[in-house]
Amino acid sequence: MDRNARFIVRIIGGISLAFGISSAIVGAWLIKQQFAGTTLRVDAAVVVVLFLAISAFCGLVGFRLAFNRPNRNGSILSRTGWRMLTLSFWIVGMTMAAIALGRRDFQLVGVAFGLCVLGLGGVFAARAASTRLTRMRSTVFPAESSLVRMKGFMPAGSFCGIEILNDDKTPMEFVVEVLQKSLGLTKADAIRTMIKIHQKGGALLPMPSFEESERIAELVTAEAQNNHHQLVCRAVRVE
Repeated sequence: MDRNARFIVRIIGGISLAFGISSAIVGAWLIKQQFAGTTLRVDAAVVVVLFLAISAFCGLVGFRLAFNRPNRNGSILSRTGWRMLTLSFWIVGMTMAAIALGRRDFQLVGVAFGLCVLGLGGVFAARAASTRLTRMRSTVFPAESSLVRMKGFMPAGSFCGIEILNDDKTPMEFVVEVLQKSLGLTKADAIRTMIKIHQKGGALLPMPSFEESERIAELVTAEAQNNHHQLVCRAVRVE
């Protein structure tokens, strides 16, 4: 994703985050108004509660977009998350439509229709997330493999760094954690690196010196052994 695209994504995320926060405030105020009255209208209370649920999802999506915080699969929301968001939109939309038709408030019908359309968008997003996970196939090389000798791994020019190999046992969450802890990567960069390792079978990560490469490789290996994982990490150098 280029710089302009990331800028646009962050703007969209900021708007969604602001909508989620403001919606939560409005929802809380509406709940207070309901409980302040002598009678509690059940239909209004249901709408407010579901409205708060949607605002929470919008806030979550907005936060991940604005601050570049994907989940462990590199997506903004999982398939389950998108489906829950879709269900929330449809429930609120149909509830509002029923109330609007009973009151003959056709403006509210338009709002309800808009929520149902948003729910339909959530269906397509869930399918896209499902396709992404399906395509995210794992490649595993033998532990003795050398990425330096394989095509498509070596960066241009001289190289000094570490190689990390994918395996079938080490959890993705642990790889992300160790990349953050040992290499100082942000969570977003660690997730992207983990996905690259998972899909390609490994990754070569540049380091400023061979001594630093050995130090990082020892840290990663020790962390893996302490947690009983078989993650392979080695220092490599090409003259």
